[in-house]
Amino acid sequence: MSIRYRLTEVKDNISSKPKKGYYAQVVTKGTIDTQTLCKQIAAGCSLSTADMTAAIIALSQQLTECLLDGYNVNIEGIGTFSLSAESKVVQKKTDIRAQSVRVKSVNFRSAVSLKKAMQESKFEREQMKE
Repeated sequence: MSIRYRLTEVKDNISSKPKKGYYAQVVTKGTIDTQTLCKQIAAGCSLSTADMTAAIIALSQQLTECLLDGYNVNIEGIGTFSLSAESKVVQKKTDIRAQSVRVKSVNFRSAVSLKKAMQESKFEREQMKE
């Protein structure tokens, strides 16, 4: 297994002395959808595709419930999901009410084991198109 990459030219339109050169950018092969993932997992274990689909749907629902209830959710070997909030800036603490606070983003922090596995990956340069 290897991850494809391409070289992309650095574009710096801001600084007075723009950097020149190239950087590596991952080239994705596509996106694996839930059904395909479930089939792949089921092929490697005793669960059926339907069992895996039900488990992933239940995981998604429970993840949502836990985040809405104020918890971070850690899935061992994958990572931790959490929420961040935003509101307007005010001068006095009493000027912010719950109605003016909203979810800014759902954050994901990968597990150390997942990050380590990715650091051992091999890269392959994409063939240049002529």
